[in-house]
Amino acid sequence: MANSYADGGPTMLPPPSLSSVSTRRSRSSSPRQPSESTYRARTLFRAGIYIDVKAPQAVDDRIQFVLRTRPADHGTLKLLAAKLQCQSMEWAATQAGEAEWAGSMHEALNALKSTSLVIARNRDWVSDIKPTVHQPSISRPSVPRKRLCEQSRFIEPETSSPVPSTQPAGASTPQRDTPFFLKDPRPDISLGLSDRTLAIALHSARVANADFLLNDLQDTGELISDPGVTPPSLRFPFLLVEAKSGATGGNLYQAQNQAAVGGASAVNIQKALVEAVDGQPLETRGSQLAESLNLMPLCFSVTTEGPVCELWAHFWDKTERSYGMANIGIWRTTQEDSALDLISKISSILNWGSTALHAAVVESLLL
Repeated sequence: MANSYADGGPTMLPPPSLSSVSTRRSRSSSPRQPSESTYRARTLFRAGIYIDVKAPQAVDDRIQFVLRTRPADHGTLKLLAAKLQCQSMEWAATQAGEAEWAGSMHEALNALKSTSLVIARNRDWVSDIKPTVHQPSISRPSVPRKRLCEQSRFIEPETSSPVPSTQPAGASTPQRDTPFFLKDPRPDISLGLSDRTLAIALHSARVANADFLLNDLQDTGELISDPGVTPPSLRFPFLLVEAKSGATGGNLYQAQNQAAVGGASAVNIQKALVEAVDGQPLETRGSQLAESLNLMPLCFSVTTEGPVCELWAHFWDKTERSYGMANIGIWRTTQEDSALDLISKISSILNWGSTALHAAVVESLLL
């Protein structure tokens, strides 16, 4: 029997609004907002960025070298892993959003890093360091301009601007005749070398104006080592985190796309340093010189969807002239052993960054 109210009649719910249904559908299929799969298949492809690929043997050897770097002591790792697991259990039970998951990862990284590293959250990166996107030729004199204009409304407005920009993420303005563009990186968390620690090392090597060297190179456009639109004094980023929450609609696929561009951009920073040593493109330099520098462009990223965490390595494939993103493993931080193994591997990456990578960067700057 229907519930009756003061008017004596049953409560009648109006039918769903056709306009609201149509609006929701049109938002999800808007040509101005390409789906994540379209973005990966079209734009990342045109930028030469490939996700979930096998790393060349030389790159894989370097990845394994990094992962063999001694991590923090077992007691520290055990304590941090237990805390991460406890927080993960709480966030999973309360349907937490991205901010909570990113916060837990930030807390662990901050406890693991040395003073020679800098950590930053939600910093917009400059667009200059992004890979170049191959654009189709759409100059068709035989097609009336009116028809071209009409067709352009159905082309996703993406562009990769070669002009230096300090616009924040998402603020890139699509330019005419450049329908494909990479979104500017804005990692949830990024780690890199401390500007101050590098300056001290250059001072020790008796480099003139050591305090200003990296700033001078960046301000003159010779070498961008700090990717931030608002510089956080973080040089040569080598570890990124892109966090998502399934409870709020995020997923690993989205995180991977974001990490792919951020990782390739970080690789470009290291790649530019190697090439600046003698002015030769990385793929044309001799193997002896490359080995003497001991600097192979390499970046790592953690992508998450709630308690599920993936670890990736980003590299430049000089044979294919493309950016690769190779999976290292996948973990679930609600499980004790899994959380411990992930924390241990991240600790190895951070210790490599503060030792071997730091030394290789300083050596390259001295040449």
